[in-house]
Amino acid sequence: MALPRLSRRSHQEKLAPYIDGADLAFVDLLRGEACGGAWRIVEAYSASGGPFELHAAWSGGEGAGQEAKITVPRATRFAVFAASLSLKAANLSGSENRVGCNVADGYCVSANQYEVRGVGIQLAAELVSLPLTIPPFATHFRVDCADDAQLPGLAIKVYDGVGNVTVDLTGDKQPSPGVPLGAAGKVEVAAPADLRFRGVFLLSI
Repeated sequence: MALPRLSRRSHQEKLAPYIDGADLAFVDLLRGEACGGAWRIVEAYSASGGPFELHAAWSGGEGAGQEAKITVPRATRFAVFAASLSLKAANLSGSENRVGCNVADGYCVSANQYEVRGVGIQLAAELVSLPLTIPPFATHFRVDCADDAQLPGLAIKVYDGVGNVTVDLTGDKQPSPGVPLGAAGKVEVAAPADLRFRGVFLLSI
């Protein structure tokens, strides 16, 4: 018996160059529907070889849909059970970026990441804690910066769902591959003034 096919299964879009510090400009990459749910393998890629951010939303046809946010260095692959699927992409490259996607019926095991970027803020002698939103499917979290010597001055706090601090450590004490999130309610990072950092969430999708 043939699987229900999505109405659209591939597309490409040319993304305008990203300006450092600007809000991300998302473009619809694909919208497809089928008469029933099936496992779909989604491949998203940059034909220009540049990084981009991908937002995926899907529904299996029964109940509420799901979504995922993925930072893509060049290309990625993941599987979802979907009767409907939509993909949006935003450029993370300072050059024009041609981004595309293909959807095939099937299942694969995958792992991805979602990156957020920030700049440290300091008021008087106190570092300001910056809250980071935990994306769907996140399993671990770590922080990186360009100057490893600054990691001891970079603080990471993880709170549980009722506001208790469950992790409080500095950047140089992070385990590999990062802090397990478990039942985390929120994550905060405090960095020295003007220090650029990135927070990377590892995803199970």
